[in-house]
Amino acid sequence: DMTPRDRLLTALHRGVPDRLPVMEMAIDGKVIRDAGASDYFDLVERLDLEGVSANQVAYLVGLRGAILRHARTFTDPWGVRKRIMGELLPYAVTHPVRTAADLDRLRPPDPRRDPVLAAVRETARRLRGRRAVVFVAPVDFAAAWNLCGMERLLTSCLEEPGFARRIGAIVLEYGIGLCRLAVGEGADVVVLTDDYAHKTGPLMSPVLFREFVLPFLAEAVRAVRGTGALCVKHTDGDVRSLMDDIVGTGVDAVGPLEPAAGMDLAEVKRRFGSRVAVVGNLDVDLLSSGSPQEVSSAARALIESVSPGGGHVLSSGNTITSAVRSANFAAMVQAARDFGSYPMAAPAGDS
Repeated sequence: DMTPRDRLLTALHRGVPDRLPVMEMAIDGKVIRDAGASDYFDLVERLDLEGVSANQVAYLVGLRGAILRHARTFTDPWGVRKRIMGELLPYAVTHPVRTAADLDRLRPPDPRRDPVLAAVRETARRLRGRRAVVFVAPVDFAAAWNLCGMERLLTSCLEEPGFARRIGAIVLEYGIGLCRLAVGEGADVVVLTDDYAHKTGPLMSPVLFREFVLPFLAEAVRAVRGTGALCVKHTDGDVRSLMDDIVGTGVDAVGPLEPAAGMDLAEVKRRFGSRVAVVGNLDVDLLSSGSPQEVSSAARALIESVSPGGGHVLSSGNTITSAVRSANFAAMVQAARDFGSYPMAAPAGDS
């Protein structure tokens, strides 16, 4: 029999595992508690998840615990002030790089001292090769706008292109270094985050994307794949106009490709499935407000339309946020067990 790790890596290699694997980048602590699990690792074992997020371990075991004991805000190694609200992941509230002079003075931190590496090591130790260690890394657009602010970065593409390119190169160098170190500590899968789009389209034109984001993304994908790890590109929003470019980087998989933004995963697989695996994408709103029966039905329909032929990893359309009902998350995972065994019939209409 395949181990959970084998199952996930096979699917991400566009192969056919014994059954459909499940992976989430983040599961909020409230969902873990509501499920009756003692911690994240306990939930992973109870649900038999194939992919385990080392970043989640960093937040729940280290960083977040320290923050909650002292303050709701903290400053990251780059000097970005971040705040923790109700959700697992913190968000940037102030940005240290506003001018070209700020960028001149910026001294990037040493990726070897990034606290997430200890979490990767601990996760790999706990899993002992049975489950896949997943590492989530911002390497391009998200890391850059965290430093200078979204509006500042987007306007600089038009008004100060040298600034946009410099900040992109700085965060890329750090991100690639961190990814290589994480793989060295045991990461099997690197997920490159974050979003390039909102629900109605990309945050920038495809022309600007190709000039200011795509070269950095492509370099990051090459670097990650050069380590032997598998590389997944995460983005929410409507990225239909960017998909050819994203797939063209040679990334192993894309997802979760938010369904509320019109991202039809079956259509993505039909168009690009010979080149990339797909991850996703059960609607988070349904997971938050629907019933377990509705979730199971929707998951079954998604599985029947996307999973045949392999190359699919089931997940939510984003992450498991605090609004998700634990019974609904369990129903999604159970659907992969009930309806995701291989071989499975191709969708009606497919040859």
